[in-house]
Amino acid sequence: MEYKLDYEKINKFVDKKGKYTYRRRLVTNVLPLPTREPERAKFDKGFISVVGGVIRKINGKNILVDLTDTAIDEVIILGNYKGDESKELFRYYLTEQLKELNDGKISSFKQMEHIPFADNTSEQKGEIEFVSFFYDTFIGKDIERVREILQNIEDPNLIAEILDYLSLDTEYAKNQKNESYKNFFPSLKEQFFKDLETLAQNQSFLLAHIAALFVHYTFVAMSQIILQINKITNFNQQELIPVYYILQWEKAARWRNSYKQGYKMLIGEMEGFFAHEHALNIVGLNTFSNQRNLFYHSIKNLLSDAGTEAENQFVQSIYDWLNDVYKVKTGIQVENYSSEKTIDQAFEDLLTAVRPGISKEINSRYQKAFEAIVSKFFRKHGGSLGTLLSLSQEQLLLLVAVSVRNQRIELKQLWIEFENRGIWLDHHSKEEVVKVLDKLNYLEKKSDSGDAQYVKSIL
Repeated sequence: MEYKLDYEKINKFVDKKGKYTYRRRLVTNVLPLPTREPERAKFDKGFISVVGGVIRKINGKNILVDLTDTAIDEVIILGNYKGDESKELFRYYLTEQLKELNDGKISSFKQMEHIPFADNTSEQKGEIEFVSFFYDTFIGKDIERVREILQNIEDPNLIAEILDYLSLDTEYAKNQKNESYKNFFPSLKEQFFKDLETLAQNQSFLLAHIAALFVHYTFVAMSQIILQINKITNFNQQELIPVYYILQWEKAARWRNSYKQGYKMLIGEMEGFFAHEHALNIVGLNTFSNQRNLFYHSIKNLLSDAGTEAENQFVQSIYDWLNDVYKVKTGIQVENYSSEKTIDQAFEDLLTAVRPGISKEINSRYQKAFEAIVSKFFRKHGGSLGTLLSLSQEQLLLLVAVSVRNQRIELKQLWIEFENRGIWLDHHSKEEVVKVLDKLNYLEKKSDSGDAQYVKSIL
């Protein structure tokens, strides 16, 4: 077997009427971020519309729902009425209920799957991409496990049963790939399952906090991919990189971890990140694997298993392609091959060559799509410090609830539980958490001396 880039497939991928194009998402998907501004998710309803899409996918239903007047008419036709007055009364009831759903307002878990995406069809594409990312990252082949958790929620609801008729069968929904993304953090996925199972035991709490749970795990997964993929082949699937948050009501400072190792760090890592989207699709088009979503470390592992000669052959093929194709088509200078070049250097040199060719507009729109989710759900304005990653009291209490579950835990264990979920707090933020828990009577001392403190269950 040859261990090379597949030049023929790559040429078809990058060529557009004789011009080199920086495409992505043929064999590898990295982040659910659009490069077209109209498709950027604005999250006007919060994250609940994305949750609705995920629930529909879990239940095997079409990802889009129709809440238009035409759909209402179709439901009205199915009914039997004593007269026109009762018919119009039912129409009014249905219309009002749909308005509530359209605003993301629900009163039962069953209604969740009927929450539509944004009214704007372009923004819907951005939301659907988040649905795919979340589903593939945290559910995927374990769908039956999720269904088992959710089916225990007894939540009969008349309007939800009526709305089962309002699925919209579209080509866009039909043609969605079975798997667009891949989970690279198994421990984070397992943590999500445990948290969902915990919340499912308290239906009212689940209903109030499921959107916050989903957006939390979405953002943590995205953040970790950004940080880890910039490590190229040193991507660590078992250990999360610390990302620090500050509580929404705290005072920020430059010396604090939440400034140095929070949003500032992430946005710095995002600079030129789109190059990975293109480069990973280039190296994913090879002669030795048909697997989707191979990141740099995945390819290195495959080559390592195949032997030194296979790795050397692949490394040389990258430089051959850079010099014989990329340089010729783009005019961008590239590095030359030498027998001392390693797989890590080859990937780095590929990225170095790709980055100058990507327009400022694409990089800017890509980064702004990432900033949009931060601004909506995790942003604290730190004055001269700019944007900081923050937790609201609601987000904090959700984390406490899923961390403690149904048994009390020691306070020091709470910080470990937070970190298992991708949240790091410095000493000052931890003191603020203690104040909040004490004020809400969720904290207890083992003895008067205060040798040990426990956090009580919120659920």
